[in-house]
Amino acid sequence: MSNAALIEAIEAGRIARALVDRERSRGNDRAHARANVARAIGAAPGTIENLTRDRLKSIAGWLRDALRALIIKETEAEIKRLQHELTYYRALGADTHRNEMAEISASVEALLCALNRKPV
Repeated sequence: MSNAALIEAIEAGRIARALVDRERSRGNDRAHARANVARAIGAAPGTIENLTRDRLKSIAGWLRDALRALIIKETEAEIKRLQHELTYYRALGADTHRNEMAEISASVEALLCALNRKPV
């Protein structure tokens, strides 16, 4: 097994855990969260479980690509949600120096940096 394959498996495990955690934050238990992530990428729930528990030593290219695409899609949706929230606060005339607004702006910038994109 090459180091590159191991690194890809570790990265895929991190992404899978992040996706499962996002699903859990929506009110799902761990099993349902894994099943939802698996359904979204076209894999078996057991594969997602193995990924989240770092049980895979290598990962198929299609699975790696599907995980990356889903995390990007989820991150872009989160950015849009946060930008909408900022627009709403600004429309209400909220003070732009309030902690909530600063935290939302920082979250948007951090997510954009994670996607290697400049803030809009």
